[in-house]
Amino acid sequence: SAFTIHNAPIGGIEYARGLRQASSLCATPVGPMARFKKLSDPDDYNRVIEEKMKKSKTSRAEAEEDYNNFLENPPFYYALEKKEEYYKSLGYKDTFEGMIGEAEKEGRGDEVRERIEKFKLRSKIKAYSVLLITILVFVYVRNIYEIDPDHFLKGGLPDMRNR
Repeated sequence: SAFTIHNAPIGGIEYARGLRQASSLCATPVGPMARFKKLSDPDDYNRVIEEKMKKSKTSRAEAEEDYNNFLENPPFYYALEKKEEYYKSLGYKDTFEGMIGEAEKEGRGDEVRERIEKFKLRSKIKAYSVLLITILVFVYVRNIYEIDPDHFLKGGLPDMRNR
């Protein structure tokens, strides 16, 4: 399901003893990693949520959403998301603008701007390379199919004697 049931009992024991509140539905998507963690080790999951609530002074729903995002995204991407939130909270449009703005305060704006431009160029080159390779593979496989459509993907190479 694409919905989280907050404060729902994992095994029903807490609910039977009256230790948990009634369930409430929230439209917060929970991915497979977070769901697995919550079901496989609910004590540790709840411990982390409660620590996060104390440390960041947030509600349980916000702490749970943040921890679920951490579980679903590899730490690198999670850190990028947090960095972007940080720079947006400082009033910058995005992470790159924030990095440049903060570096300019230290007098390193040109250096950081150059590094970001190199990063963007390398990223574009990689993206176009992947697209080009994908297109070439598609064209190659299509040509193999057109040579001998009756025997395509049945094993072996196409029969070139009939051409």
